[in-house]
Amino acid sequence: MHLDIGYSQLNKKGEELCGDSIEVLETGDSSIVVLADGLASGVKANILSRITAKTAATMLKMGCHVDEVIETMAETLPVDKVRNLAYSTFTILQVFNDGRGYLAEYDNPSSYLGFKESLLFLKRLERSAGDKKIREAHLSLQDGHWLVLVTDGVLHAGIGGAWNLGWGREEVGKYIKRLASKGPSLDATDWADEITEKCRQLYYHNPGDDVSVVVVKIRKERKLTALIGPPRDPVNDRLAVGKLMAPEGMKVVCGGTTSCLVSRILNREVSVNLGSGSETIPPTGQIEGIDLVTEGAITIYHALQYLKKGSKLRHLEAIRDGAGLLTAELLKADEIHFIVGLAINQALNYPGFPVSCVLKNQTVRDIAETLMGMGKKVTVEYL
Repeated sequence: MHLDIGYSQLNKKGEELCGDSIEVLETGDSSIVVLADGLASGVKANILSRITAKTAATMLKMGCHVDEVIETMAETLPVDKVRNLAYSTFTILQVFNDGRGYLAEYDNPSSYLGFKESLLFLKRLERSAGDKKIREAHLSLQDGHWLVLVTDGVLHAGIGGAWNLGWGREEVGKYIKRLASKGPSLDATDWADEITEKCRQLYYHNPGDDVSVVVVKIRKERKLTALIGPPRDPVNDRLAVGKLMAPEGMKVVCGGTTSCLVSRILNREVSVNLGSGSETIPPTGQIEGIDLVTEGAITIYHALQYLKKGSKLRHLEAIRDGAGLLTAELLKADEIHFIVGLAINQALNYPGFPVSCVLKNQTVRDIAETLMGMGKKVTVEYL
């Protein structure tokens, strides 16, 4: 399984720092997410929430029980005597690699649980940990489940304006359900951004409280293998195609010569989709058993530009040329393996051909670094 984790925040109007903090850690056999909300707002709230989030996540990573975490928080962050409120509230989510999940909430709003397009009832048990009351739930998660963690700034959005009593738990749930109905075109970050943007609108662009949203989507890991360019030695042609076809997942071929190579080795016809090009991007192709066939140097160069601009899946839906399609598949994938052929590009012989396109290997390295910066697993192999 793979956890697609995205988050988004808004600062209270007039504040340079958000009073909420988010911490995400990997332990090897699980992923831990902590969302902490510091009392009030500004610098003090930011410091308190950061201490809470960092301490809780680190203790859990070290194997401490949640009771120990809460006890430590209780000793470190006392209750405000005037308002009788905790200096920092928090939500803890731990998801293990086998699908088991644990959710603990201490004075934060209740989190949302869903499966595909449905919003599910999440049964919680309340118990005492020291003198603190926590709500907790044990989950069994699988491909298609998702959770949304929020701070009270989300539920209060629009209070006294668009909504007399604020957006509220029920209306927030309805909005999240609408996002879920849009399918895989929106990833976890998109969901979080959409929710915080809606909050911004309800606050009339002047948030009356800090807003934080964490979205966790559980799905199967998506793998992509791309063959870019023919090997330096034609003896390795069959080896290259074997490496492309053997793994599970998406299969991509970039380059005209490469497409012909794959067509020959697989004994399958290659055809051109004439209507798929643009003024700058050559058309895509089609080979049975290959998910995406594109031109090489120019296409991957423009795919890199899309990635550098921070293009999202929802931005690429209307772009149907090879670069847009390639970028979309790279963004969808969690684990990517590039097989880069080192045969000399004949475009070097054409005066005026963009150097940035000729240097295909450097472009692939830049793409790999950009994708790794997004948290994806990327490997590059040369033949």
